[in-house]
Amino acid sequence: MSIREEANPGFYDADSTIYDQQRWVSRSGVFTNETQQAIVAKMTADWGGEGLEIGPGTARFTVPLLRKGLKMTVCDISSGMLDVARRNIEGAGFGKHVKAYREGSIYELPFEDEEFSHSICLNVFNHLEDPGQALSEMARVIKSGSTLLFNYANLCSWYFPAAMRINSRGSAVGQEVYSTWERPGVMERHIRKAGLDLVTRTGHVHVPRELEKFKLLPVVKVLDRLSRRGPLSSLAAVHFCLCRKR
Repeated sequence: MSIREEANPGFYDADSTIYDQQRWVSRSGVFTNETQQAIVAKMTADWGGEGLEIGPGTARFTVPLLRKGLKMTVCDISSGMLDVARRNIEGAGFGKHVKAYREGSIYELPFEDEEFSHSICLNVFNHLEDPGQALSEMARVIKSGSTLLFNYANLCSWYFPAAMRINSRGSAVGQEVYSTWERPGVMERHIRKAGLDLVTRTGHVHVPRELEKFKLLPVVKVLDRLSRRGPLSSLAAVHFCLCRKR
């Protein structure tokens, strides 16, 4: 972990107790959550066996994966987020379906080579300085021929001015957490270098928390539809990438 990333665990420890209440209860938050859930459900429709989720947050993606029959291991750098994830998973009745809760860094995952059928990491890469190393670690722990899913914030998107400001500051707007937006070409090179093939990419436009006060949801919904597929998908603010290990 770099010096600039060192504050991230503490930020998410503090954020864990208010994360769900702040992010997913507003109209914009509901839209973002429902859209992301639908994208993930579609891209993991054929998943089975044992999966690893890195950075599960409060387990909003973990629970649907457990519900469809996967056995999951969850790993997070924040002990606070891990505690909240465990409570939410157990509250949903899936505690027995989780193999382990592990605290650790995506740069040095505490797991064996080819241990899992799939790995998933969502809304984490925009807080990493070395996405290439993170992808290599995600690939290392899954079996050959298996898939992994991750997303990243796209610098070359509808949100380009805000993304440039975030990159120049090295932190999210209104939040003291390291953040960065990446160029798609750079991420594609990281994917190939990690021994992965890009199977499919889906675009999504979300409403950042700091922009909710401007009531931009109708505009964002239009941009999101335009960004899902087709010629404008490259302008999506978030790219969800499903990759297969060679």
